[in-house]
Amino acid sequence: MPMEYDRYPSDWKTIALQVKQDAGWICQHCGKPCRKPKELVADFEKRLGADWQPQLTEKLADYENTGVLQYKPKRFLLTVAHLDQEPSNIAPQNLKALCAPCHLRFDVKFRGYNRRRLRERRGQLRLFAEHSGDGQP
Repeated sequence: MPMEYDRYPSDWKTIALQVKQDAGWICQHCGKPCRKPKELVADFEKRLGADWQPQLTEKLADYENTGVLQYKPKRFLLTVAHLDQEPSNIAPQNLKALCAPCHLRFDVKFRGYNRRRLRERRGQLRLFAEHSGDGQP
């Protein structure tokens, strides 16, 4: 689901960058290192060290010395997740640096709920109200 930037604080990019820097550009769930903005692949490889080389080589099969990830670049993208799904809540304990695959896996359980909330924000109200328990909708 695309980001609704109007629901985020105006300084979100700065906040998100700080969360990523505090995490050392490493996913706080799986521990995978991620690329910094505009970081060349060669520099990324140097920063990774020998432990990650086999995995990187495997995932960058189409890399041809261009300095740009050409094969699944989002695998090495670090994002910031709101644990409570509220973009306005920027409390440090609510924000977590996650690689794109981990962020998608985290958000999957909220997809239906977030889709309903999006439709409501766009003026598409529910057809039936929730029952109050007294037989009235």
